[in-house]
Amino acid sequence: MRKGPYLILYNRTNTERITALDFGTLRPNVTSREIEVWVWNKKDFDDAPTAIDVRVGVLAANGIAGDIVAGRYIEVRSQGIQDPDGRILFDDFESSFIGIGGELTESGAYHSIGDIPTNCARRLVFRVNPPESFSHTGIPRFHLRIGCFSEDVKWLYVKD
Repeated sequence: MRKGPYLILYNRTNTERITALDFGTLRPNVTSREIEVWVWNKKDFDDAPTAIDVRVGVLAANGIAGDIVAGRYIEVRSQGIQDPDGRILFDDFESSFIGIGGELTESGAYHSIGDIPTNCARRLVFRVNPPESFSHTGIPRFHLRIGCFSEDVKWLYVKD
């Protein structure tokens, strides 16, 4: 039986799995700290197909996050690869951040980071860039979503 892609998030040092992104306190017109993560397709395995058309998006997990997601103030860029098996994996190093917010199937709501072969990873950098008009009280919570559209749809949900 053929196994499908399996996407997993690791921290910036590529040593621990993560389940949440903590941007700290958000302020109007002040960009948050940047958070680096690695998105792996079956780390340390060689028996999965390539994850094709990997997309990154975010949804609001509470009412406070609604305006942040709707305004696409959460930004992401792809910035590096890991290819332990020495395949030729195109590094789509991006210098600009892309705003995300909404469903992975909604045009303009996600960012496509390309394909990830088995036992390979792409490094993503996230930040929140709220405008001057931004105001909120409380702690916004987000559902980070990473999906690929190879074979059956596979989703990775990361809840804050």
